[in-house]
Amino acid sequence: MTTSEFLNSFIISQAKSLQEKKAYLASVTTLTIGLEVLGGFFDKKPLKSPKQSKIRFRTATDKLLGGKYAVINRDDYLYEMLRNQLLHSLLPGKALIMELSDTENHLLLINNTLLFNPQVFLTDVETAVIKLRKLINEGKAFEKRIPDNSHEICKWI
Repeated sequence: MTTSEFLNSFIISQAKSLQEKKAYLASVTTLTIGLEVLGGFFDKKPLKSPKQSKIRFRTATDKLLGGKYAVINRDDYLYEMLRNQLLHSLLPGKALIMELSDTENHLLLINNTLLFNPQVFLTDVETAVIKLRKLINEGKAFEKRIPDNSHEICKWI
C-alpha cells in the first residue's frame, strides 16, 4: 500500500464514512490520530515509534494545518484538549464544545471554551493530506513503510 492509499483509506475515507453515519466523535478521534500520523512523515523514525505523539501532533498542526490550529496549539492546548482527552478517555476535554451548525466559528476560543466543528475538521485534514503528498514529492517530508497487513485491515474500515 502506498502512502497516499494509506492516508486516504485509514484517515480520510474512514472519517468520512463515520460522519456520514453521524458518528462524529469517532470521526474526530480518527482524524485526531490521523494528525499525529501525518506529523510522523516529517521525521525519519518509523510510524510506530514511541513517545512521539506530542511532537508529531504539533508538527502536523504547524506544518500542515497552520492558521488557527497552530495558534491554538502553541502551548499544546489542542493536543491536551483534543488528542489526549479523546485517546485516554474517549471524551474531548470539557473546554471543547462540538458544534455542527456553526462552521464560521470553528476553533473560536470564547471564555476558555473552544468551539469545534467535526465537519470543518475533516475538510481541513483532507487539505492537510493533499499538502503532505506535495511535500513528500518535493522531498520536504518522508515516505514511510506502510505495514504489509494494511490491505487485510482495509476490509474492517
